[in-house]
Order: sequence, then structure tokens, then C-alpha cells
Amino acid sequence: MATLNTLRTKGGVLLITVIAIALVAFLLGDLSSLGSGFDSKRMRIGTINGTHINYQEFLVEAENNAEVLQNLYNLPSLSQEQVNYVREDLWRNLIIKNAYAPGFEKLGLTVGDDESVDMCTGQYISPVISQLFANPQTGVYDPAVIRNFVASLEHYPAYQSVWNYLTEQMSVERAMAKYIALVEAGVNVNSLEVAAAMNQNGATYDVEYVFKPYSAIADSLVTVTEKEVKNYYKEHESMFKQKAARDIEYVVFDMLPSPEDYSEASDYVETLAAEFAASEDPVQFAKYNTQLANQAFVYVTEKNVPAEFYSLAFGKEQTPMYGPVLENDVYTIARLVDTKMAPDSLGAKHILLTAAQKSSADSIVKALKSGASFEALASQYSMDPTVDLGHFAPEQMVEEFSAACENAKVGEIFTVDTQYGTHIVNLTFKTKPVKKALIASIVYNVEPSETTQQAVYTEARTFLEKAGKSYNEFSNAVAELALLRRMATINSTDRGVNGLENSSEISRWAFNGEKDDVSAILEVEGDYIIAVVKEAREEGIAPIETVSERIAGLLRNEKKAEMIEAEFAGKATLAEMKAVEGAKEGVAEAVSFSSVFVPGVGVEPALVGAIASSAPMIVSKPVVATGGVYVYQVTNKELKELNEVDEQVRLESLASSFISERLSQALDEECEITDNRVKFF
Repeated sequence: MATLNTLRTKGGVLLITVIAIALVAFLLGDLSSLGSGFDSKRMRIGTINGTHINYQEFLVEAENNAEVLQNLYNLPSLSQEQVNYVREDLWRNLIIKNAYAPGFEKLGLTVGDDESVDMCTGQYISPVISQLFANPQTGVYDPAVIRNFVASLEHYPAYQSVWNYLTEQMSVERAMAKYIALVEAGVNVNSLEVAAAMNQNGATYDVEYVFKPYSAIADSLVTVTEKEVKNYYKEHESMFKQKAARDIEYVVFDMLPSPEDYSEASDYVETLAAEFAASEDPVQFAKYNTQLANQAFVYVTEKNVPAEFYSLAFGKEQTPMYGPVLENDVYTIARLVDTKMAPDSLGAKHILLTAAQKSSADSIVKALKSGASFEALASQYSMDPTVDLGHFAPEQMVEEFSAACENAKVGEIFTVDTQYGTHIVNLTFKTKPVKKALIASIVYNVEPSETTQQAVYTEARTFLEKAGKSYNEFSNAVAELALLRRMATINSTDRGVNGLENSSEISRWAFNGEKDDVSAILEVEGDYIIAVVKEAREEGIAPIETVSERIAGLLRNEKKAEMIEAEFAGKATLAEMKAVEGAKEGVAEAVSFSSVFVPGVGVEPALVGAIASSAPMIVSKPVVATGGVYVYQVTNKELKELNEVDEQVRLESLASSFISERLSQALDEECEITDNRVKFF
């Protein structure tokens, strides 16, 4: 019995333990699945009409579009600005796809197969296509160019992604154009609007005024209670809508060469120049020693030679060497290599054959010389959709191609092999030979040494240790070390700090942080930057504590306006009102309703509206304006004749010109869009 009792007791403990472990495992599993959800949420770069945009998926699509752009314009790589453009373009397309397109479909604003064909070769060519597939000689869209491009798709798989991208862009552009046209058709200007515009824009007013600014009354004479501020905030919440933004302050530790760095660079460049002057192959020497990426070594004419190199080949007294010359921390050395007489401009058509097609070259050349159509054979055989290359400078083409063209006669048909394949060329244009010079140059940048870089980093590190983890500590460190404090506001649509190139790392850090956060040492364009978030504003209604001072100022001015109106009350003339303590007088000429600006006063729309509705020589009632209270009288009203038809055309044109921009704004406001891209890019 004792044993059974013991088993029961110990079994109870064991059972409780097992249940506890099971519960923990269940909770951990639950938390694990939640964690996955949290991770997924953290990886959203935005939400468009309920559709979550995942960072990784967005990145992959942006990279695909970047590759399309590279293939489209034959670019070896994209600059940061071009990458930003690709991402911005993709985001806009996602808005159209997830927010606009469903509505377009309900309205029947779709693009069918027949219309897609028409956009390429029909009557209403898509601007997406017309801008890209133009004849290189005329600059005018040529359907033959796009047909050659489409025919080459099976031979160039990379072009297929370009074509898919273009067709998608065509459809997006056309659907949007239809919607804009639909809205434009509903915009009209009626006779009442024309009459009002003619009355408002056909008159200018000269006025005399008396003005008492709010600043003439001491703030201490006006009491604004906390309750009044809260009530105003509740009643005017829409006034305090704000976009997400970060106010930051930052310190820059410039990475500049030290005096020792300049001295070492000078010694090195002098030695380099001596070796360059003695080199038997100056072009190869320059290619090996220059620090300028993708530096071209081509023949130049007197017209396009860099000014600093002119004396090397075209001056009256030619000099064998240029430099070393230091300018903006860059040394330049140059040497004349060769001169020759050669054409400055060429023109040609070509058919590009792959290695597998090379055996057909002779028969194609023979057919062309017998009178066959170059364009027809190009359409059948060429791997390059651009048949007519137009006019080009020799240095624009690969060396073998240009050399063959330079040695040929206009009208001659010949073949030349390059890295791209075998070209069958018909030379169509060639200018008279001019003197050209081949100049080899070396660029050497004076840069901070490792010792200098370490010294600057140590300076930044010392500041960071003092800056601590708050805005106050950051400010104290700036004052203690006598550093230059810089300020910036970063909006959620910004991709960096204004004035700092490639500074997206700062905006990412700021929007992933909170108020009072101090950054680590950030490297931007070679310099070290340490920043602090002074203020963090999220999208929505601004918290009352951040706008209470502004509200108090508005309420204070409202009360001051009442006090000034009371001072003006009972006075019939401007002269009497001018006698009010703190009042000022003035004259404004040619005030127009079409402008919110009053000459000599500034932007005061309420005052402009009042003046435009006043009869001459009558003292007005007090007008509460932005800067104070005005009383005025119109001394002269000038009328000009306006044509009713012209005014209607002007108003309709004005309305149409803003439709596209305002339509996008209105649609975006109606859509539920959360944009967190600044946290990722």
C-alpha cells in the first residue's frame, strides 16, 4: 500500500512535469510561429490596398528591371541614381497594379491584343515605344526598327525580358491615359466661372491701408489656457496631419589628405611622370597607372581635345608633356603619342552574324553587291535589330569596326570581325580627313593615407564616446569639442540627406530608430558621420504635445485680433485708425485677385480676397490676416477688357494641365498606402 501511495505521489509529480513540459513546448512552438509572422511583418517595405509588399520579392523584381534597363541601353552597370529610379518606377507600377488596375477593369479600361499591336505599328503608337524605336537618322519612330527588334528575340534571350517589360509598361501607360482622358472629358468650365474669372482677373486695385501687427501687443497681455489648446486641437485635428519624418543633427568628420599625404603624393607623381616620359609604350603605361575608371584612349580632333592638352598636338609650339598638374586633389599627366589624318564622322549600315552564321557572309555580300535589299537581308539574318547606325564618331565603335570603316570608300560593302561577331558593312557616309591626335593621360588622386584615416576615425570615435545615447549628450559633446553641428529633415520619401550624396544609410538608420538615438559611425562618400534623431514624427495626426505651442500661438493671435478690432471700432477714417498705438500705414498698388501676394505686404490671401470684393473709396471693416489686422480703402480700380472665349479656353487649359498630377494625388489619397521603403533603401 505504501508503494502504491508512493507511486501515486511521484506519478502525480511526474504527470505535472510532463504537462508543464508539453505546455512550454506548445507555447514555444506558438511563439516560433508568431516569430515567423513578426519576421514577415518586419520584412514588409509597404502595403498597397491590403497587399503586403515583401522586401525580398521587391528586391528581386527591382534587380530584374535593372537588368532590363542595362540591356535596353547597353549599360555595363547602373549608377545609384539609376538604381533609385528603377525602384521608384517599380513602386509606382505596384501602386497601379494593386490600387488602380482593379478599378480600371471595372470601368472597362483594359488593353486588348488588337490594341497592343496598334500601340506598336498602328495609328496610336505608345510613347513607350515611339521614344525607343526611332530611326537613328531621322529621330522619328520607324515600325521597321521594332520589327527587326522583335525578329531578333529568338536569337537574343536577354531581349525577351526587355520586350516583356516594354509591353507591360505600354499597357500600364495606355490604361492610365484612358482614365485621364475620361476625367478630362468630364471637366468643363461654365459661364458663371468664366464671368467670375473675368471679373477677378480683369481688375487691379490700388489701396491705402492701416495695419496693426500682432507683435505690437505683448504676449504677456494675452492668456491662453491648456483647456483652450486641447479644445482647439480636438476641433481642428485635420490641420495637424503630418507625414513621417525625422529631424536629425549630425557631425561630419571629413576624410581629407594630410600635409604628409600631399608631400608623399608629390614625390610619387614626379617619379611617375619621369617614367611616363621615357616609356616606349605610353598608352599601355597610362592604362596601367591611371586611377580614372574606364578611361578612354582615342584619337581626338582640334575641336574636341581637352583644353589643357591643346598645346600637346595643336598649339603653335607643341610641348611633349603636360603636367604633373594638381587641381582639386587630382594630379594629371599627359603625353602626345601619335597624330594622323582621319575622318571625324562616319555612317554605316550593318548586318551582324553569329559565329555559326559566318559561313553565309560571302554569299550575303555577293547578293548585296548584286542589288539585293540591305534591309531585307538584315531582317532575315542580322542579330542586331539596329541596321542603320546613322552617323557616328570613330571612337564610338569598337576599334576594329572603326578602322575598317576609315579605310573603306563610301558605298563599299565589306566584312569585319569584332568581339560581337561578323559584321557585313555598307559605308554610307564619311567626312574629309582632319588632323587627329592620340594623347595618353594619367590621373592620380591624392588620398588620405591609412595613418590619416585612422586619425580621423579616432577623432570620430572620441566624439561618439562623449555623445553617449541621447540628444543632450550629443549636443554637449558638439559644444565641448567645438564641432560644426549640421541639421536636416528627412522625409519618408527621401533616400538620404539633402546635400550628402549616396547617404541612404543615414535615412535608413534614422527611420529604423527613435527619438534620442545616436548613430554608430556611418561612412558616407569616404567621410565619417555621427548623427542623432532630434525628433521622430510618424504619419498621422501629430501628438498634441508637439503642436501645443503652435496652437497657443494661433489662439493668442486670435485674441490679439479681437483686441485690435476693438481698438479700430468706432473710428470712421483711416487717419483715425492710424492713431491707434502700434498701428502702421501703407500703400499697395496693382493688387490682383489672381495673386495671393500684396505688394509691400507679402502673402495675405484673406486681404486680397477682401480687396477684390470692395467698392472704391469706402473704408473697409477690419480684416484678420496672417500677420495682423488690416483696415483699407480702394483708391483706384483699373479694368482691362478680357475676351470671354479666350478666358474660357484659358480656364479649360489650366484645369487640364493639372489633371494628371492632381488625379494621381487624389487616387493615392483614396488608396491605403503604407510606404516603409526608407527603412530598407
